[in-house]
Amino acid sequence: MLKEIITLTPMNVSAFWALVFFSNRFSKNKARYWLGIFMLVTAILYACHAIFFHNYRELYLKVDSLYLLSGLSVYPMYYIYIRLLTCDLKLKRTYILHFIPAIVFSVSLLFTGQLLGLQEEKLYYEYVLVENQFPGNDASISLKAMAAVFFASRLVFGLQTLIYLFLGYQLVQKYNQRIADFYSNLEGRELIWVRLLIFSFLITALVSFAVNLMGRGFFINNTTLLSVPAILFSCLLFFIGIQGNKQDFYVGKFVEDEKKEQELNRGNTIYYNKKLKKQLKELLDNEKIYLAPELKITELCRELNTNRTYLSNVINNDFQLSFNDLINKYRINYAISLITDESYNQNSLQELADSSGFGSLSSFNRAFKKFTGTTAGEYIANSNNTV
Repeated sequence: MLKEIITLTPMNVSAFWALVFFSNRFSKNKARYWLGIFMLVTAILYACHAIFFHNYRELYLKVDSLYLLSGLSVYPMYYIYIRLLTCDLKLKRTYILHFIPAIVFSVSLLFTGQLLGLQEEKLYYEYVLVENQFPGNDASISLKAMAAVFFASRLVFGLQTLIYLFLGYQLVQKYNQRIADFYSNLEGRELIWVRLLIFSFLITALVSFAVNLMGRGFFINNTTLLSVPAILFSCLLFFIGIQGNKQDFYVGKFVEDEKKEQELNRGNTIYYNKKLKKQLKELLDNEKIYLAPELKITELCRELNTNRTYLSNVINNDFQLSFNDLINKYRINYAISLITDESYNQNSLQELADSSGFGSLSSFNRAFKKFTGTTAGEYIANSNNTV
C-alpha cells in the first residue's frame, strides 16, 4: 500500500493541476493553459514510472516509448511555458523543433522494439532497464540497437536539462529587467518564483541523474529509497502548480500596458540628458510622485514631456538604476525620513509601507533590505536606541 502511494503521488499531483489549468480558457492566459499541457505530460511520465516500479513488465514494454517521449518533452515544454510568460504573445509553429529529439528517440525505440523476440524483450527489460547494463557482445543487433537508443536518450535528457534551464534563466532575467524599467510596483509581475524554480529543477535534475546512474532497478524493492525522489518531485510539481495558478501577469498584459501608454505619450519632445536629469530630480524631490503605488515610467514621461526610451536611458545610464530601483530608493528614503521624524508614532510596518508608496509589505521589506542592508524592524529598533 505504501509503495502505491509513493509511486502514484507525483502522477496524481500532476493530473490534479492539469485539470485545474485546463479549466481556464486558452485565450485568457495561454501560458497557464500550456502549463496544464506540461502537467498532463508529466502525469503520463509518472504513470509510466508507476507501471515500471510495480513490475508490470509486459505493460511497461508497451509504454516504454511513451515514457521516453514524455521524458524528453518535459524540459522543452517548461521552456515554452517560460517563453509564453516572458516574451511570446502566441504559440509558434517553431515550437515543434524543440520536440524533435523526443519524437526521434521514441519512434526509434518503438521501431527497434518491434524487432525483438520474447526472450530479447525479457533481456532488454531485466538487463538494460532494471540492471542499467549494456548488452554483451553475444546479444542480437536489435537488442543492442534498442539499448543504444535508451542510453543515448539519457545523455540527451541531461543535455536538455542544462540547455533549457540556462535559456529559461536568461529569459526570466531579461523579462524582470524589462518590467523593472516600466513599473514602480513589481508585486505580482516579477518572476522571482520562476527563477527559484529553475534552481529547484537543477537539483531535481541532479537527483534524476543519480537515479539513472544507479539504475531504476536499484529502487524497485527499496520503498524507502524510492520515496526520496518521489516526495521531492511531488513537492516540486505542487509548488509549480500553486505558483502557476497565482501567476496572472504575463508578457501579453505588459505589452497591452505599453501600447496604452505609447498612445498617451505620442508626440512628446526630447530633452538633453543634463536637462532631463535635473527635471527628473526636481519632479521626484518636490512633487513626491513616487508615492503613487502603481506609478509607471510613462507617467513620468508625460510630466517631463519626453519619451520612454530617452527617459529610460537617463535613469539607466546617469543613475545606474532601473526605473523600479530608482523609485524604490526614493520611497525608502521617504520611509526613513518618517522613521527618524520626531513625530513618528510607531506605526505598523504595513502603514509605513503604504505611506511610502509601496504596493505591499513584502515589496517594502525587500526594498528596505536591499538599500539599507537591514530590515525595517531592525532599523526602527536601532533608531529608538539612539534617541
